[in-house]
Amino acid sequence: MSSTASVLPNTSVVSSGRSYRIQSLDVLRGLLMVLMAIDHTRDFFSSAPIDPADPIRSWPTLFATRWITHLCAPGFILLAGASVYLQRQRKSAGTVSRSLLLRGLWLIFLEITLVTLGWSFNFGIPILQVIWVIGASMIVLAGLLWLPLPAVGLFSAVVIFGHDLLDGIHADSLGRWKDVWQLLHERGYLTYHHHPFVLYGYPLLPWVGVMALGYCLGPVLLRPAVVRQRWCALMGVASLLLFAVLRLLHGYGDPGDGFQHLGTASHTAMSFLSVQKYPPSLHYLLGTLGVVLLLFALIDRVVEEAKLRKTRGFLEVFGKVPFFFYILHIFLIHAAALAVAYATGANWRFWITPDVVFTSHLDGWGFGLPVVYLIWIAVVLTLYPACVWFSGVKDRNRSWWLAYL
Repeated sequence: MSSTASVLPNTSVVSSGRSYRIQSLDVLRGLLMVLMAIDHTRDFFSSAPIDPADPIRSWPTLFATRWITHLCAPGFILLAGASVYLQRQRKSAGTVSRSLLLRGLWLIFLEITLVTLGWSFNFGIPILQVIWVIGASMIVLAGLLWLPLPAVGLFSAVVIFGHDLLDGIHADSLGRWKDVWQLLHERGYLTYHHHPFVLYGYPLLPWVGVMALGYCLGPVLLRPAVVRQRWCALMGVASLLLFAVLRLLHGYGDPGDGFQHLGTASHTAMSFLSVQKYPPSLHYLLGTLGVVLLLFALIDRVVEEAKLRKTRGFLEVFGKVPFFFYILHIFLIHAAALAVAYATGANWRFWITPDVVFTSHLDGWGFGLPVVYLIWIAVVLTLYPACVWFSGVKDRNRSWWLAYL
């Protein structure tokens, strides 16, 4: 074990022979994967034909169901950046940079093929979502990691705190550069001669800053457990305090309607928490990353104190094979929706129509939240044995190609 690891006596940092692996990160990643499945189950099975994040039309349980899943994308991307820093402790910059470039291209390819098929059960318009933006952010990080760590941190801060200054620039005003700007900072359809060819939900610019931030978090994670817990807790609290101040003062950092005092306390609270995800505003990132950092500090303490062994062992399984779970859960949830629609006489063809899960709602379709949550639990439990199996395959087999799965 290297000299870096020799100063880490805690039990949650393990050298795998290839990189340092922090058990708490796998548990947190697994928690985020399980939470993510709630949102996708809701996408396919909810009877609510409204935007669940709308503080005026939504209601507290539906809003909370959506809001907790806001943690997932920022958490995934932050942890991906941190994992890259951990790899750098055992590998050269050239090796890690080359791996990031290949993985990034591979993820983008899978997003426009396999993942798109899972969402639509149809080879229609490719859908670029979180997998695409993780892949693209990896490609950018492949270049950034050659810079000194303070320079990467400065890049991250400028992107996260400064990208909202660009909100006044709109793709429609940029002529032939429209699609480029959408890739960077707006969502919608990419077009060619006025014909849409890609449905685009995750602009790159804010997210690459989050991955760079995760990379800069790496040195904190390699500190002794008590130190990293304290630092992550302090950073999480600071992030949430800044979020609260900006929301209360209607300050810079969110292009939405802002915080409004609505008719009831619950709707006012929802307005306070209602922040823009597409693209992620500064308020969104402060709120979600603050919670993620606090969750890490809490989970890391639970791991260090050897508590909740069964619960964290369950979550860790998903955290070790996140992409495997991601692919399987989309196909399983979609297949379940198709089967239920067919069995109940609903318009099952709706679920083999390109892009409908993101753009429309089937009239008369769906269930209330209790049933949605039961379906979510069934999905997670159904996929658990497969994830245990694949995690074992990865542990027993160090083939390079398994890293891409």
